Amino acid sequence: MKSISAAAFYSLLYFCIFLSIFTHMSCNNSTEKTEKEPETSEYEDINTAESEAPIGRWRATLTLSDDNDLHLPFNFDLAKKGNNYEISILNGPEKIICKEVSIKDGEFTIKLPVFNSEIKGRFHPRRMLGAWHNYAKSEDYELPFYAVYGDSSRFQEGLFNEIINVNGKWATMFFPEDKSSKTDAIAEFQQTGGHVVGTFLTATGDYRYLEGAVTDTSLMLSCFDGSHAFLFQANLDDFGDLKGDFWSGSHWHEKWHAYRSDTVSLPNPEQLTLLKDGYDKLDFTFPNLSGQPVSLADEKYKDKVVMVQILGTWCPNCMDETALYTDFYKKHKDKGLEIIGLAFESGETLAEVKPVLDRYIKHFDIGYDVLFAGKASKKVASEALPMLTKVMSFPTTIFIGRDGKVRKIHTGFSGPATSKYKNYVQSLEQYVGGLLDEAI
Repeated sequence: MKSISAAAFYSLLYFCIFLSIFTHMSCNNSTEKTEKEPETSEYEDINTAESEAPIGRWRATLTLSDDNDLHLPFNFDLAKKGNNYEISILNGPEKIICKEVSIKDGEFTIKLPVFNSEIKGRFHPRRMLGAWHNYAKSEDYELPFYAVYGDSSRFQEGLFNEIINVNGKWATMFFPEDKSSKTDAIAEFQQTGGHVVGTFLTATGDYRYLEGAVTDTSLMLSCFDGSHAFLFQANLDDFGDLKGDFWSGSHWHEKWHAYRSDTVSLPNPEQLTLLKDGYDKLDFTFPNLSGQPVSLADEKYKDKVVMVQILGTWCPNCMDETALYTDFYKKHKDKGLEIIGLAFESGETLAEVKPVLDRYIKHFDIGYDVLFAGKASKKVASEALPMLTKVMSFPTTIFIGRDGKVRKIHTGFSGPATSKYKNYVQSLEQYVGGLLDEAI
């Protein structure tokens, strides 16, 4: 065997050591790269998500502006009943139970129980990303939706030595952006620490359940119920007045101004829509969901006290009123009460609106007749009932005595989020009870 020189030996040794170190470093670099590759973006992670969702409180937001800087927050609780998911949307004391919930294969769908709307998108065990679709407004109306698990806050609140006090009753005015008109309202706020619940009442209805918070200078409120997507922001000025902005979804914005008042009032809801001169009765014929014509002249309504409810399944105040009237009808129908719902809907034909009306009737277990009366429009409703001066609001209720004559017309509805609700329920019992006691 031929020997090599010492210099050649050490050169070969150094080369082998260098090759070993280089190979080891290359392997380590390759390993680190492989370990980092599964890191993906939030959106890709949602696509490959598991199907189980954590039970408990979630915080959701709807994006109201195209530049993504205006967000409406709300909370919901996710529960599991047997093998099915169930979601409770929270607005102050209100819980809206959504039982049609699907979460599987990295996707989710939440169908709202009353309104023709749904939230759907991609799912991760701790996040949901998608959009809220409000088909009652239009087929392409949608707002970006995002939800994260484990956050019980509604608005992101800070720590303040002092916070403003908004508790009580406020005279309020809403102004469109061009300030061409104004809407008078009454704000009712109940504040506990930094937490606030309340609503706004108008001559034709209320803004339902609002929930939010105050800081050292500002008030923030929101509501999401499947139809409403309301966001309010305001600052308290040096005079003690609230001045701010109101957004309804992505389609409406107004300024609002409120000042404290214990004496503020609204117009009498029984003086807004009246019978025209020369009329004392109501007359109409509209199809029921089977397509059969129904009229007040039908034998079913002869010698009965009749409440005619002008409504729409897209209308949140109508939802609250329908819940009340359904129970009220069950209680008094054997005494001679009938109710007829005249539904004005977003569809043009009975075939279009029937699935929505069927779902609405099933949800509330409505026992009285619901008829399709036309397109969702105050103008259309006024034309459908030409003996009325005008239809100002959905809902509107027309009270008819046993003699077939119109006795009273009540415009709008102050629901359970308002201070007027209990008084309305009591007056309804007394008034209709009096009509039922009248001799035929």
